[in-house]
Amino acid sequence: MRQTIPNTQMTKDQEILLALIRAVVRGVYEGTHGTEVCWANVMEEATKQSVQGLCFDAFERMPKECRPDKKTLLEWLGRVVPLERLYQNHFKAIDALSCFYRQHGIKMMLLKGYGLSLYWPKPNHRLSGDMDIYLGGDWRKADKLVREQLGIKVDDGHEHHTCFFFQGTSVENHYDFVNTKINESAKELEALFKQLATFDKPLAMGEGVIYLPSPTLNAIFLMRHLGQHFAGSKVTLRQLLDWGFFMQHESDNVDWELVLSTFKRVGIYRFFLQINAICVDYLGFSESSFPKIEREPALEKRILGDIFSPEFGEVKPSGNTFRVIWFKTRRFFANRWKRELVFREGIWRQLWHGSIAHLRRFDTIKD
Repeated sequence: MRQTIPNTQMTKDQEILLALIRAVVRGVYEGTHGTEVCWANVMEEATKQSVQGLCFDAFERMPKECRPDKKTLLEWLGRVVPLERLYQNHFKAIDALSCFYRQHGIKMMLLKGYGLSLYWPKPNHRLSGDMDIYLGGDWRKADKLVREQLGIKVDDGHEHHTCFFFQGTSVENHYDFVNTKINESAKELEALFKQLATFDKPLAMGEGVIYLPSPTLNAIFLMRHLGQHFAGSKVTLRQLLDWGFFMQHESDNVDWELVLSTFKRVGIYRFFLQINAICVDYLGFSESSFPKIEREPALEKRILGDIFSPEFGEVKPSGNTFRVIWFKTRRFFANRWKRELVFREGIWRQLWHGSIAHLRRFDTIKD
């Protein structure tokens, strides 16, 4: 049975938020809103989408008569300053960990996060999250060093990475780029990721050196990561901006023949096209930054509408395991349309492999 596409009409606050984003992406404000704007609502929407820092940067591009009042600007600034402090702390933690590994002959590749922030107009206005790293075949040696020399507990109860806290930052040490227990296409992608993960793009930090993924590896990994989060639960505009700014800077350096054939093979190509369309049509990026765009306007709007307000918007319950299982089952089927955009495997096959993976590590069911 064909699902009915819900009403995806944006609110005035969401339209203003997108105008602020476009002002930074394009360098000029083209909004047409009047003076009756509830800036408190726009600020909450920006925070919800993790773009409060970038939107604050838009105000300097706006005519004075269109800007929020001084009180609102100061309140908004109060949400941006913590981003800058978090970014600085994040930088120091990355630098220190890379130095520690380097002392032991281990090269540290940084995934997402800080590396992507460098493409943003103001890197420290991108919200920092976990520190995702890839160490190649040295990941076991690295975890042993963290345990024995730093005295830090390492959690190995996850599907494709270990976890620990370092200088207040959550670190995910990936031995696999993606969870290969879910479907066959993930195994294919993992083999490709390992092949592309060469440590030949060094970047000097404060005292250390990190390595960044090649543009081709990043293109495939970022889109798969974005799609997986979208299909599983939700994504934010910050993640779309990560993609847009990455494409703006690196599109010419990507092996698109390999990337596009991979996207088609693993079933994420249609989703990729609509994310590109959203970046151009709503976020203000130039179409020349993307290899190809084939618009499906209804689907494009539905994806954007779900980003603003997920169609399955229930909050995961805490505590009772069976309540969590029931919640995840309902979310799984409610998000069927998303999963069909991201994975080539059928919905029942996804459910089967996902269930088996959880049974093998039953304590992960609450994650």
